[in-house]
Amino acid sequence: MNRRSTAARSFPSRVLTYLWGGPSHLTPQLKLEWRFVFVRWLGIVFLSPTLLLVDLPVERLPVYGVLLVAAAYNLAIQVMLQRRLALPVIGYITTVGDTLLDFAIVILGGGFDTPFSYILFTITVGAAMRYGYVPAAGMALMLVLGNAVDNVTHGRALDASFALRSLFLFLTALLASYLREQAHRAEAALQERLRQASLLNEATAMLAASLDFERVLRAVAVAAAHLFGTEQAVLQPSAEIAGDAHDATGVFIHPENGEGVGELAALCAERAHRDARPLEPLENLPLPSGRTATVLSLMLPSRQTPVATVVLPLPRGLRAPSLDPDILDSFVERTTLAVENAALYRTLARRSGDLQRAFSDLANAHQELLSVDEMKTNFLANVSHELRTPLSSIRAFSELLLSYDNEGEVQKEFVQIINSESERLTRLVNDVLDISKIEAGQMDWCMTRIDLAELLQDTSRTYSTLIEQHNLEFEQDVEIDLPPVHGDRDRLQQVVGNLLNNSVKFTSSGLIRLHARRVGDEVHISVADSGLGIPPEDQERIFEKFQQVGSVLTDKPRGTGLGLAICRDIVRHHDGRIWVDSQLGRGSTFTVALPVLVEAQEAPADPVGAGAAERP
Repeated sequence: MNRRSTAARSFPSRVLTYLWGGPSHLTPQLKLEWRFVFVRWLGIVFLSPTLLLVDLPVERLPVYGVLLVAAAYNLAIQVMLQRRLALPVIGYITTVGDTLLDFAIVILGGGFDTPFSYILFTITVGAAMRYGYVPAAGMALMLVLGNAVDNVTHGRALDASFALRSLFLFLTALLASYLREQAHRAEAALQERLRQASLLNEATAMLAASLDFERVLRAVAVAAAHLFGTEQAVLQPSAEIAGDAHDATGVFIHPENGEGVGELAALCAERAHRDARPLEPLENLPLPSGRTATVLSLMLPSRQTPVATVVLPLPRGLRAPSLDPDILDSFVERTTLAVENAALYRTLARRSGDLQRAFSDLANAHQELLSVDEMKTNFLANVSHELRTPLSSIRAFSELLLSYDNEGEVQKEFVQIINSESERLTRLVNDVLDISKIEAGQMDWCMTRIDLAELLQDTSRTYSTLIEQHNLEFEQDVEIDLPPVHGDRDRLQQVVGNLLNNSVKFTSSGLIRLHARRVGDEVHISVADSGLGIPPEDQERIFEKFQQVGSVLTDKPRGTGLGLAICRDIVRHHDGRIWVDSQLGRGSTFTVALPVLVEAQEAPADPVGAGAAERP
């Protein structure tokens, strides 16, 4: 029931809407013609019974024929509009038709002095609504002339009634034309506002697509150029919003090249860094090239400093942009918020990155502490084992020595073992003391001029017996005229001795080779062996404290794991280098590079690499 009543109530409104608005395909001009058709129908409907009330004489009854012609004419115009047969000049055709019909009605109805003369005002209003001031005034003048001719023809004077009617015709034309002009202005302003609003939405549509700071700034520059209808835009963020001096953010130019971008960028930089800020967000300033530039400060009303400055060149001849103030305020607000949001997101990302780095550093520090704790545990276990072994041997053989009173050879052997283990214990303690002194900076250095050939010869004699005891071959390849170096003789001899001792530990059979040669401004001393070799992942680690290859207390040779660390620190104190070249199963070559003494650098040197250590 309710649906039926709703449909019944809406039917008349739909009919009236159609009668007044016409079909949907009509253009604005044709829609105006359709409404004139509707007005004509109203005039015909109301005029027909009116003629019956005025008791027209017989000679004036043809006026009904004019109404029939008007109805047919109006129906033809309506059919043309419905079937899209309207001509581009249909307004002129209907104006002429309305004029002829109204003249016929007035003349047949009794002339301009009768009430039918009021119909003339409809012609004037129609011309004014269609064409404005001049056509409407022309129509009014034509009607006044027709009235004057009619009066003269019938012998009537041009009295006050004629003057008043003529004046009202002109006033009607002027008022209707004024209303038409105001309506067109309002419509044009509305269309321009809609166009600017559409431009605003199009220009700022991409601002929310990203929170990347530089991308947002570029999007703002593009949006400003699009909204102001210019081909160029230069944007520079304020120092506060751009961040620290390490930030790469600078001037953003759209497009990146073009005529006159230099003066735009200079003006943008000057306005962005000046102390006196404009009270208004928009300024128009002349450029040296003769153009006018618009300086737009992106800031919210509640803030005193802008987040960015935009400079746009106006087309030649234009002194100010034609943007609506509300559109401009909306653009400034949107772009300012977009820039601030991007800046806040960048700051948040940086803070998050700082926190992640701090957490990573903390995790690394924690891992290092765990590693140090593990090294400490391994060191304590290793050193306790290494110290316990010689002490146990010394005690055991001392007790056995007391039991062999009359066997001199056995006693001598036991004494030799006790002496060897005592020396071993001394070396262990000395290693611990040396690394502690080096780290504390309390090591005593005796730096002198050293003859390396002599030093290496003495060290070879000391360790050759040890090498032969392990059934290993020992070769020496030392240049006789090695240049001298500046260093501590005992500490350098300790380095070479540690390298030879390590080679003996890790070589069960084969060869140990001591090699020394000058290479450029350095002397390279290499100790090569044919032992087990070192995995690539451990070749850097073995120079750290307490580091040895192998598992604790099982397959690892005896020692504290401090020998190579001591060698590294001694070599570094002499401004030298130490490294290892090794392959599993093929042995290792440890090389020490020491700088030649300055006074000896004039001596001829081998080409670089000529004396490089060879792999056994």
